[in-house]
Amino acid sequence: TDATPDQMIEILKKNDIKYIETGLQHGTITVIINNIIFEITTLRIDAITDGRHAQVQFTNDWRIDAERRDLTINAMFLSIDGTLFDYFNGRKDLMDRRIAFVGNARKRIEEDYLRILRYFRFYGRIAVHANDHNAQILEEIRQTATGLRKIAAERIWLEVAKILVGNFAPDLLRLMYDLGVAASINLPEDGNLEQYEVIWNRMRNCKPQPPVLLASLVNSVSSAEALARTWKLSNMERFLMKFIVAKRQNHYTTLKQYQDLVFDKETMSKEVVVQLMYYNGHPELVDAFSNWLIPKFPVGGQDLKSLGHKPGPQFKRTLDMLKRHWIDSNYNASKEDLLELIPPSQ
Repeated sequence: TDATPDQMIEILKKNDIKYIETGLQHGTITVIINNIIFEITTLRIDAITDGRHAQVQFTNDWRIDAERRDLTINAMFLSIDGTLFDYFNGRKDLMDRRIAFVGNARKRIEEDYLRILRYFRFYGRIAVHANDHNAQILEEIRQTATGLRKIAAERIWLEVAKILVGNFAPDLLRLMYDLGVAASINLPEDGNLEQYEVIWNRMRNCKPQPPVLLASLVNSVSSAEALARTWKLSNMERFLMKFIVAKRQNHYTTLKQYQDLVFDKETMSKEVVVQLMYYNGHPELVDAFSNWLIPKFPVGGQDLKSLGHKPGPQFKRTLDMLKRHWIDSNYNASKEDLLELIPPSQ
């Protein structure tokens, strides 16, 4: 909109519309109507940029606003009456499935180096062929890739996560390694691209979670932990990646083996086991596992206390021993059966 933030707030207040001042310094206000969230942003100019942040000035010129955008397909505007404002042939590029920067690619990248990753992300969304890139754009990316070291880790992961699950991801990752992009965003130097391609092809129709695919690139739990910390993955994302790396070596093949994992203290939910099943290439077991009602271990600490056992290291070892017997019995052993295995309290 060409309305300034102050003008937007005045209009919203006048019409009793709920809003949140989410990014006033960039001219953005979040509006909530019928529980639907809209972001409204004032037309602006990036007056000063350092490859990471921008200081903006507001404008009422739609073309000037379009000039600062990254890709031609992202530089179009549609009025409320359906009129398309397209200053840089974005519609044609969209119809041709072509990804191009607005104006000078080097200048656009140097305004915000994250645009390198956005190029690869949108290529995966729009392009028809895996390797139909403009050679000049790739050369500009090669020459500017180190600028990505300025970008906040959270922004890096937000883009990479979408690239990992997108179309042509194996080809795009290889290109990112070849152009020096991978090194500049701290992807592992020894990233297992062959394994990634195998897993990506195996899981592409199973809605894989990005940390699961990321796990295929690393060779150890310690490497997974280091990368998760570098990119500031959430606790759940970090756990999932490390869980896959740790458990994929066990060569599970049966439904019972996956069911047993639910009782592993390292397992947080059935969903992480489902992701492992897809990762290992066992989609045929997923329905049975998902419909399986998790049985309850029949023995608790109170049962041991009633037999005279006192809490402590041996107390825990006894409970663990009983749980192993219960799991080995296919979860059929009763409380009485299990308690008979306990030696008398001394």
